[in-house]
Amino acid sequence: MHFSEVRVIEISPVPEQESRSAFDPVRADGHSDEDLDQQPFGIICLDAAGKILRYNLAEARFARLDRASVLGKRFFGQVAPCTATPEFEGRFISFAAGTAPTQRFDYLFDFKFGAQRVEIELVRGAPGRFYLLVNRRQFLPVREKPFRPAPTQAELAPGEAQRGVSRDAFQQRSVAVTPPFFEAMRATWDRVAPKGWGLFCAEWGLKWGRLAVIDLETEALERLDRTLREVPMKKVVEMVGAFLARQGWGQVSADFTKARQGAFVLHLQRGAFAESIGFSEVPRCHLFAGFFRAIFSHLSDKLLAVREVACAAQGYPRCSFVVAGLSRRPALEAAIVQGDGDVDAVMRQLLGEPDARA
Repeated sequence: MHFSEVRVIEISPVPEQESRSAFDPVRADGHSDEDLDQQPFGIICLDAAGKILRYNLAEARFARLDRASVLGKRFFGQVAPCTATPEFEGRFISFAAGTAPTQRFDYLFDFKFGAQRVEIELVRGAPGRFYLLVNRRQFLPVREKPFRPAPTQAELAPGEAQRGVSRDAFQQRSVAVTPPFFEAMRATWDRVAPKGWGLFCAEWGLKWGRLAVIDLETEALERLDRTLREVPMKKVVEMVGAFLARQGWGQVSADFTKARQGAFVLHLQRGAFAESIGFSEVPRCHLFAGFFRAIFSHLSDKLLAVREVACAAQGYPRCSFVVAGLSRRPALEAAIVQGDGDVDAVMRQLLGEPDARA
């Protein structure tokens, strides 16, 4: 059987004034849960008896399980019964009893929605703690005779809907939030920290975007057998748009007319965030500026600046954002002041083009 090439995906650091150390699997115990969640491969921490102690976002997404439902459970017996074999559990028991720092082997995971060919790396953590690093190599259909496929989320945690739990198509927990929620949040910030809203939302969007990168990367690998950077930009924008549309945030489109000159425009039509805020004299969608900065900085593998030029909260028909290299950030901010909500004027000034109206 043909194996896909193993893909190593690095999640680029995107804050404008921040550096981030690379993830070191051998020192996984020293990394926070946030660090683990930003890795595009599965990471599971077990004790010597196989109880799950840590479980990162990528593994939850690939396995379509909620980490809250698996923490504390036995990995081999309850969560991944297809691994209760000499080839997997037997290797883990021997590894836990030995002294080798790492061990690698290939395996085939069985799920009721399909099979996944993976590469496993066992890594020794602190005493009594062991990490499984799970790199997906190939996605396959459901096998006719699967060996004890993993339980679904509904089987692992039955009756969730009756207890007020809602999940999306990938079994990630979802919560429906109406506009008054964001209106109340904005009003609170305006009262207690009037100048803090933009900073808070930009950082919030940045963190959200980093986590969304993991979701988009897993989708690209599952559906297209490619990493996100291997997907054409137009298709990536479609994926980002579908991601946001599924959650009710609005419709995303892009204008790459000036992309060869180092900048492009993103539009968000019927943005739920802007519509929830009410009228404003200044742009308010810093959340999406941070979100887009995380996504497109990852794609370009370099830091970018993203600024909202026009916001629906100001009365414009849509929210428009300009994406440019970080070195152009001062010029972009000056162009936004001069452009006064005119996206074309901002782009012309940013790129040093003559004013067509002159």
